[in-house]
Amino acid sequence: MLKVKPPDGYPPEVGRYVRGNDYSPVAVCTILDTFDFAIPPELNELVMAGTDSGAALSGMLQTENLGLEKMICNIVANPNIRYIVLCGRESSGHLPGEALLALKQNGVDEAKRIIGSKALTPRLSNIPTELIDRFNQQIISIINLLCKPGERDTKLPGLNPKIVEEAVRSCYQENPTSFMDYTLYDMGAYPEHAILHKIAAKLSQPQTVVEPGKSKIGLGLVLHKLLPQTDCQKCGKKTCLAFAIDLAKGKLHLEDCPYLDQPEFAENRRALAKLLE
Repeated sequence: MLKVKPPDGYPPEVGRYVRGNDYSPVAVCTILDTFDFAIPPELNELVMAGTDSGAALSGMLQTENLGLEKMICNIVANPNIRYIVLCGRESSGHLPGEALLALKQNGVDEAKRIIGSKALTPRLSNIPTELIDRFNQQIISIINLLCKPGERDTKLPGLNPKIVEEAVRSCYQENPTSFMDYTLYDMGAYPEHAILHKIAAKLSQPQTVVEPGKSKIGLGLVLHKLLPQTDCQKCGKKTCLAFAIDLAKGKLHLEDCPYLDQPEFAENRRALAKLLE
């Protein structure tokens, strides 16, 4: 079975990930559906479960553009990685999990926009098309364990560290192994040299700067990521997004959400209060 040593400089992009076994055929991608300063412990447990069970890289994906580009750069720099285990819960604003799945299934168009993605800005403008094509060729399958936005049940596969560990171990078996609806095994490294590429974003046109307080809808989208996202309508709004926008406009208050007083949302509530200051 072909295995290769990753080149010097691997992984080329920094990020919120842990480097594990360089010769492993699998990476673990946990969706980060909140801010860096309010990461729930269950997401950190998923990342560590990936590393502890033998993944080459195990980390968090927060955005459907730059975050996904960095992930692509790190994976094509290690030809041994042939699978991705996608876990956590989807981020309802950015939809990075959906964007990753759409990228694998459909690729990108001439403008390097991910075909079929419903994410806000699923455009991979900072990396060459050749890198994107190589990623799709190198990755055989994405094992999709992703939970719906706002899910809290840690017994579900996408939030259960034991299931993530089982998925990772199934990927590096010598013989075909059944895991859920997938047949997995280690087929060896991708038979082409590693591509070591580091993102160097170039601004081709002036960027619009929005002054703080000018975009209440934009702030609402940010606040929405920290809400329970149950769409329970107990606050009087049809969706949590509608509540978040009115929260940004000052028409509603944190106390109007019946879930934010619960202990499991304490960190989110503090982060929301900080943003609203």
